[in-house]
Amino acid sequence: MENYSFQQNGTPLAVPSPQKALIIFNPISSAGNTETTADELGKSLADHGIVVEVCKSEKKMKSYMRIADDIAACDLVVVVGGDGTVRKLLPLLGRTGTPVYVVPGGNESLFAHLYGMSANAEDLLQAIACGKYLEQFYGLISGHGIHGEKPFFIMASMGFDSLTVKRIGKRKGPISDSTYVWCGLSALVSLFHPTVSVSVDEQTVIDHASGYLIVANSSAYARNLQLVPAASPSVDELVIGFLPGARRQHEVIKTVRMLQHKPADLPLQYFAGRNISLTLHEPSYPLQVDGDYFRNRDIEAGSTIKFSISPKPVRVLIQPHPADSRVKTLKAE
Repeated sequence: MENYSFQQNGTPLAVPSPQKALIIFNPISSAGNTETTADELGKSLADHGIVVEVCKSEKKMKSYMRIADDIAACDLVVVVGGDGTVRKLLPLLGRTGTPVYVVPGGNESLFAHLYGMSANAEDLLQAIACGKYLEQFYGLISGHGIHGEKPFFIMASMGFDSLTVKRIGKRKGPISDSTYVWCGLSALVSLFHPTVSVSVDEQTVIDHASGYLIVANSSAYARNLQLVPAASPSVDELVIGFLPGARRQHEVIKTVRMLQHKPADLPLQYFAGRNISLTLHEPSYPLQVDGDYFRNRDIEAGSTIKFSISPKPVRVLIQPHPADSRVKTLKAE
Protein backbone atom coordinates (compact mmCIF):
# COMPACT_ATOMS: atom_id res chain seq x y z
CA MET A 1 0.00 0.00 0.00
CA GLU A 2 1.24 3.47 -0.83
CA ASN A 3 2.35 5.67 2.03
CA TYR A 4 -0.37 8.28 2.39
CA SER A 5 0.32 10.54 5.36
CA PHE A 6 -2.58 11.05 7.75
CA GLN A 7 -2.44 13.36 10.71
CA GLN A 8 -5.11 12.15 13.08
CA ASN A 9 -7.14 15.19 14.07
CA GLY A 10 -9.98 14.99 16.53
CA THR A 11 -10.46 12.90 19.63
CA PRO A 12 -10.90 9.13 19.15
CA LEU A 13 -14.01 7.82 20.87
CA ALA A 14 -14.66 4.31 22.14
CA VAL A 15 -17.05 1.97 20.35
CA PRO A 16 -18.24 -1.46 21.59
CA SER A 17 -17.02 -4.52 19.74
CA PRO A 18 -19.48 -5.19 16.88
CA GLN A 19 -21.89 -8.11 17.09
CA LYS A 20 -23.17 -7.69 13.53
CA ALA A 21 -21.42 -6.31 10.43
CA LEU A 22 -22.65 -5.42 6.96
CA ILE A 23 -20.12 -5.69 4.12
CA ILE A 24 -20.99 -3.71 0.98
CA PHE A 25 -18.86 -4.31 -2.12
CA ASN A 26 -18.81 -2.55 -5.48
CA PRO A 27 -18.59 -5.31 -8.13
CA ILE A 28 -17.14 -3.02 -10.81
CA SER A 29 -14.51 -1.24 -8.73
CA SER A 30 -10.91 -1.44 -9.86
CA ALA A 31 -9.80 -4.96 -10.85
CA GLY A 32 -13.23 -6.45 -10.18
CA ASN A 33 -12.10 -8.67 -7.29
CA THR A 34 -14.11 -6.86 -4.63
CA GLU A 35 -16.65 -9.67 -4.20
CA THR A 36 -13.89 -12.15 -3.42
CA THR A 37 -12.34 -9.69 -0.97
CA ALA A 38 -15.73 -9.11 0.69
CA ASP A 39 -16.32 -12.86 1.09
CA GLU A 40 -12.86 -13.39 2.58
CA LEU A 41 -13.32 -10.54 5.05
CA GLY A 42 -16.76 -11.87 5.94
CA LYS A 43 -15.28 -15.27 6.74
CA SER A 44 -12.59 -13.69 8.94
CA LEU A 45 -15.19 -11.71 10.89
CA ALA A 46 -17.47 -14.73 11.22
CA ASP A 47 -14.56 -16.76 12.56
CA HIS A 48 -14.36 -14.19 15.36
CA GLY A 49 -18.01 -14.50 16.32
CA ILE A 50 -19.41 -11.57 14.33
CA VAL A 51 -22.63 -12.07 12.38
CA VAL A 52 -21.95 -10.97 8.81
CA GLU A 53 -24.15 -10.00 5.88
CA VAL A 54 -22.65 -9.29 2.44
CA CYS A 55 -24.37 -7.30 -0.32
CA LYS A 56 -23.60 -5.43 -3.54
CA SER A 57 -23.41 -1.65 -3.73
CA GLU A 58 -26.06 0.40 -5.53
CA LYS A 59 -25.57 2.59 -8.59
CA LYS A 60 -27.72 5.43 -7.26
CA MET A 61 -27.68 6.99 -3.80
CA LYS A 62 -31.45 6.77 -3.35
CA SER A 63 -31.30 2.99 -3.94
CA TYR A 64 -29.50 2.58 -0.62
CA MET A 65 -32.76 3.38 1.13
CA ARG A 66 -33.64 -0.27 0.52
CA ILE A 67 -30.93 -1.31 2.98
CA ALA A 68 -31.25 1.65 5.35
CA ASP A 69 -32.75 -0.58 8.04
CA ASP A 70 -29.92 -3.10 7.60
CA ILE A 71 -27.33 -0.37 8.11
CA ALA A 72 -29.13 0.90 11.20
CA ALA A 73 -29.39 -2.62 12.62
CA CYS A 74 -25.69 -3.46 12.33
CA ASP A 75 -22.76 -2.31 14.46
CA LEU A 76 -20.25 -1.86 11.64
CA VAL A 77 -20.34 -1.20 7.90
CA VAL A 78 -17.37 -2.42 5.87
CA VAL A 79 -17.19 -0.92 2.38
CA VAL A 80 -15.12 -2.71 -0.27
CA GLY A 81 -14.89 -0.15 -3.05
CA GLY A 82 -13.68 3.28 -4.04
CA ASP A 83 -14.48 6.82 -2.99
CA GLY A 84 -17.62 6.93 -5.14
CA THR A 85 -19.09 3.99 -3.23
CA VAL A 86 -18.35 5.67 0.10
CA ARG A 87 -19.81 8.98 -1.08
CA LYS A 88 -23.24 7.49 -1.79
CA LEU A 89 -23.40 6.00 1.71
CA LEU A 90 -22.44 9.14 3.65
CA PRO A 91 -25.98 10.45 4.44
CA LEU A 92 -27.12 7.05 5.75
CA LEU A 93 -23.95 6.60 7.81
CA GLY A 94 -24.41 10.05 9.30
CA ARG A 95 -28.07 9.43 10.06
CA THR A 96 -27.59 5.99 11.67
CA GLY A 97 -24.28 6.67 13.41
CA THR A 98 -23.01 3.24 12.32
CA PRO A 99 -19.18 3.17 12.24
CA VAL A 100 -17.59 2.54 8.83
CA TYR A 101 -14.36 0.91 7.70
CA VAL A 102 -13.32 1.13 4.05
CA VAL A 103 -11.28 -1.48 2.19
CA PRO A 104 -9.59 0.14 -0.84
CA GLY A 105 -11.22 -1.15 -4.01
CA GLY A 106 -11.01 1.82 -6.38
CA ASN A 107 -8.21 3.28 -8.50
CA GLU A 108 -7.35 5.84 -5.81
CA SER A 109 -9.43 4.93 -2.72
CA LEU A 110 -8.36 8.14 -1.02
CA PHE A 111 -10.75 7.62 1.90
CA ALA A 112 -9.22 4.23 2.79
CA HIS A 113 -5.64 5.42 2.33
CA LEU A 114 -6.32 8.55 4.36
CA TYR A 115 -6.96 6.41 7.44
CA GLY A 116 -4.36 3.72 6.71
CA MET A 117 -6.98 1.09 5.88
CA SER A 118 -6.12 -1.92 3.72
CA ALA A 119 -7.60 -5.13 2.31
CA ASN A 120 -5.73 -7.12 4.95
CA ALA A 121 -8.17 -8.84 7.31
CA GLU A 122 -5.66 -8.47 10.16
CA ASP A 123 -5.84 -4.68 9.85
CA LEU A 124 -9.62 -4.76 10.10
CA LEU A 125 -9.51 -7.08 13.10
CA GLN A 126 -6.97 -4.85 14.83
CA ALA A 127 -9.17 -1.80 14.24
CA ILE A 128 -12.11 -3.68 15.77
CA ALA A 129 -9.98 -4.76 18.73
CA CYS A 130 -8.80 -1.17 19.22
CA GLY A 131 -12.43 -0.06 19.32
CA LYS A 132 -11.88 3.62 18.44
CA TYR A 133 -13.61 5.84 15.94
CA LEU A 134 -13.38 9.46 14.79
CA GLU A 135 -16.31 11.72 14.07
CA GLN A 136 -15.68 13.10 10.59
CA PHE A 137 -17.67 15.72 8.69
CA TYR A 138 -18.42 15.64 4.98
CA GLY A 139 -19.47 18.19 2.39
CA LEU A 140 -22.85 18.81 0.73
CA ILE A 141 -23.57 20.25 -2.73
CA SER A 142 -26.84 21.95 -3.63
CA GLY A 143 -28.13 24.69 -5.89
CA HIS A 144 -29.36 25.30 -9.42
CA GLY A 145 -30.65 22.14 -11.08
CA ILE A 146 -29.59 19.91 -8.17
CA HIS A 147 -32.31 17.96 -6.41
CA GLY A 148 -31.64 17.95 -2.68
CA GLU A 149 -28.10 17.85 -1.29
CA LYS A 150 -25.38 15.67 -2.81
CA PRO A 151 -22.59 14.52 -0.47
CA PHE A 152 -18.83 14.37 -0.93
CA PHE A 153 -16.04 13.45 1.44
CA ILE A 154 -12.74 14.28 -0.27
CA MET A 155 -13.23 17.15 -2.70
CA ALA A 156 -15.03 18.73 -5.63
CA SER A 157 -13.10 20.52 -8.34
CA MET A 158 -13.22 22.26 -11.70
CA GLY A 159 -10.22 22.18 -14.01
CA PHE A 160 -7.97 19.54 -15.50
CA ASP A 161 -9.27 16.96 -12.99
CA SER A 162 -12.91 17.40 -13.95
CA LEU A 163 -12.16 17.48 -17.69
CA THR A 164 -10.30 14.17 -17.30
CA VAL A 165 -12.99 12.55 -15.16
CA LYS A 166 -15.67 13.63 -17.65
CA ARG A 167 -13.83 11.75 -20.40
CA ILE A 168 -13.40 8.71 -18.17
CA GLY A 169 -17.10 8.78 -17.28
CA LYS A 170 -18.03 8.45 -20.94
CA ARG A 171 -16.01 5.26 -21.40
CA LYS A 172 -17.31 1.75 -20.88
CA GLY A 173 -15.57 -1.15 -19.22
CA PRO A 174 -12.96 -1.37 -16.44
CA ILE A 175 -11.00 1.76 -15.52
CA SER A 176 -7.24 1.23 -15.42
CA ASP A 177 -4.22 3.47 -15.00
CA SER A 178 -3.90 3.61 -18.79
CA THR A 179 -7.46 4.94 -18.98
CA TYR A 180 -6.47 7.85 -16.74
CA VAL A 181 -3.36 8.49 -18.85
CA TRP A 182 -5.15 8.65 -22.18
CA CYS A 183 -8.10 10.66 -20.87
CA GLY A 184 -5.69 12.97 -19.09
CA LEU A 185 -3.69 13.60 -22.26
CA SER A 186 -6.89 14.37 -24.14
CA ALA A 187 -7.96 16.81 -21.41
CA LEU A 188 -4.54 18.45 -21.37
CA VAL A 189 -4.61 19.10 -25.11
CA SER A 190 -7.97 20.89 -24.91
CA LEU A 191 -7.42 22.39 -21.44
CA PHE A 192 -9.33 25.53 -20.51
CA HIS A 193 -10.49 26.72 -17.10
CA PRO A 194 -13.80 27.96 -15.73
CA THR A 195 -14.53 31.58 -14.91
CA VAL A 196 -16.11 31.81 -11.46
CA SER A 197 -17.20 34.11 -8.68
CA VAL A 198 -17.05 32.69 -5.15
CA SER A 199 -18.21 33.84 -1.75
CA VAL A 200 -17.32 32.20 1.56
CA ASP A 201 -19.68 32.79 4.48
CA GLU A 202 -21.22 35.66 2.47
CA GLN A 203 -17.86 37.36 1.80
CA THR A 204 -16.76 37.59 -1.86
CA VAL A 205 -13.30 36.07 -2.27
CA ILE A 206 -13.17 35.50 -6.06
CA ASP A 207 -14.80 37.84 -8.58
CA HIS A 208 -15.04 36.77 -12.24
CA ALA A 209 -11.65 35.05 -12.27
CA SER A 210 -10.49 32.12 -14.39
CA GLY A 211 -8.45 29.28 -12.95
CA TYR A 212 -8.35 25.89 -11.28
CA LEU A 213 -10.68 25.54 -8.31
CA ILE A 214 -10.99 22.87 -5.63
CA VAL A 215 -13.38 22.70 -2.67
CA ALA A 216 -11.80 20.31 -0.18
CA ASN A 217 -13.05 18.53 2.90
CA SER A 218 -9.81 16.57 3.21
CA SER A 219 -6.14 17.05 2.38
CA ALA A 220 -6.11 13.70 0.56
CA TYR A 221 -5.32 13.90 -3.13
CA ALA A 222 -3.91 11.56 -5.75
CA ARG A 223 -0.43 10.28 -4.89
CA ASN A 224 -0.02 12.55 -1.87
CA LEU A 225 -0.18 15.84 -3.84
CA GLN A 226 -2.04 17.57 -0.98
CA LEU A 227 -3.29 20.50 -3.03
CA VAL A 228 -5.26 21.74 0.00
CA PRO A 229 -3.16 20.58 2.97
CA ALA A 230 -5.19 22.48 5.60
CA ALA A 231 -8.48 20.71 4.80
CA SER A 232 -9.59 18.18 7.42
CA PRO A 233 -12.82 16.20 7.91
CA SER A 234 -12.30 16.58 11.66
CA VAL A 235 -13.13 20.30 11.31
CA ASP A 236 -16.65 21.46 10.42
CA GLU A 237 -15.62 23.73 7.58
CA LEU A 238 -14.50 23.45 3.95
CA VAL A 239 -11.36 24.90 2.37
CA ILE A 240 -11.21 26.39 -1.14
CA GLY A 241 -8.02 26.26 -3.14
CA PHE A 242 -7.91 28.52 -6.19
CA LEU A 243 -5.11 28.83 -8.74
CA PRO A 244 -5.83 31.93 -10.85
CA GLY A 245 -4.58 31.85 -14.42
CA ALA A 246 -3.80 28.11 -14.23
CA ARG A 247 -1.79 26.82 -17.19
CA ARG A 248 -0.68 23.53 -18.70
CA GLN A 249 2.70 23.83 -17.00
CA HIS A 250 0.97 23.58 -13.63
CA GLU A 251 -0.39 20.17 -14.66
CA VAL A 252 3.12 19.12 -15.68
CA ILE A 253 4.33 20.11 -12.21
CA LYS A 254 1.52 18.09 -10.65
CA THR A 255 2.44 15.06 -12.77
CA VAL A 256 6.10 15.22 -11.75
CA ARG A 257 5.16 15.62 -8.09
CA MET A 258 2.74 12.69 -8.34
CA LEU A 259 5.50 10.45 -9.66
CA GLN A 260 7.70 11.61 -6.79
CA HIS A 261 4.85 11.16 -4.25
CA LYS A 262 5.44 14.70 -3.04
CA PRO A 263 3.09 17.64 -2.32
CA ALA A 264 2.36 19.80 -5.34
CA ASP A 265 3.44 23.10 -3.72
CA LEU A 266 1.51 25.17 -6.28
CA PRO A 267 0.72 28.85 -5.52
CA LEU A 268 -2.96 28.36 -4.71
CA GLN A 269 -5.00 30.93 -2.81
CA TYR A 270 -6.91 29.49 0.17
CA PHE A 271 -10.22 30.42 1.83
CA ALA A 272 -12.08 28.50 4.55
CA GLY A 273 -15.66 28.53 5.79
CA ARG A 274 -18.83 26.57 6.43
CA ASN A 275 -20.87 27.90 3.48
CA ILE A 276 -19.50 28.47 0.00
CA SER A 277 -21.40 29.88 -2.98
CA LEU A 278 -19.96 29.46 -6.48
CA THR A 279 -21.36 31.12 -9.59
CA LEU A 280 -20.10 29.72 -12.89
CA HIS A 281 -19.83 32.20 -15.75
CA GLU A 282 -19.32 31.34 -19.42
CA PRO A 283 -18.86 28.62 -20.52
CA SER A 284 -20.52 25.60 -18.88
CA TYR A 285 -18.04 23.29 -17.17
CA PRO A 286 -17.80 19.77 -15.66
CA LEU A 287 -17.47 19.26 -11.90
CA GLN A 288 -15.75 16.22 -10.48
CA VAL A 289 -16.76 15.00 -7.03
CA ASP A 290 -14.67 12.37 -5.23
CA GLY A 291 -13.38 11.11 -8.57
CA ASP A 292 -16.75 10.96 -10.36
CA TYR A 293 -18.20 13.15 -13.11
CA PHE A 294 -20.86 14.97 -11.10
CA ARG A 295 -24.35 13.93 -12.22
CA ASN A 296 -22.92 13.04 -15.67
CA ARG A 297 -23.53 16.53 -17.02
CA ASP A 298 -21.78 19.88 -16.96
CA ILE A 299 -22.73 22.71 -14.64
CA GLU A 300 -24.62 25.21 -16.77
CA ALA A 301 -23.16 28.66 -17.35
CA GLY A 302 -24.85 31.20 -15.10
CA SER A 303 -25.64 28.60 -12.44
CA THR A 304 -24.90 29.02 -8.75
CA ILE A 305 -24.04 25.98 -6.69
CA LYS A 306 -23.52 25.88 -2.95
CA PHE A 307 -21.17 23.87 -0.78
CA SER A 308 -21.82 23.37 2.92
CA ILE A 309 -20.70 21.12 5.76
CA SER A 310 -22.79 18.18 6.95
CA PRO A 311 -24.86 18.81 10.10
CA LYS A 312 -23.95 15.34 11.41
CA PRO A 313 -20.54 13.66 11.14
CA VAL A 314 -19.94 10.04 10.18
CA ARG A 315 -18.12 7.65 12.49
CA VAL A 316 -14.93 6.21 11.01
CA LEU A 317 -13.40 3.14 12.64
CA ILE A 318 -9.68 3.85 12.80
CA GLN A 319 -6.52 1.79 12.86
CA PRO A 320 -4.59 1.63 16.15
CA HIS A 321 -1.56 3.90 16.30
CA PRO A 322 1.59 1.90 15.38
CA ALA A 323 3.17 2.92 18.69
CA ASP A 324 0.27 1.47 20.68
CA SER A 325 1.58 -1.94 21.69
CA ARG A 326 -1.46 -2.65 23.84
CA VAL A 327 -3.75 -3.38 20.88
CA LYS A 328 -3.98 -7.02 19.93
CA THR A 329 -5.87 -8.75 17.17
CA LEU A 330 -9.15 -10.35 18.16
CA LYS A 331 -8.75 -13.99 19.11
CA ALA A 332 -11.07 -16.58 17.60
CA GLU A 333 -13.67 -17.81 20.02
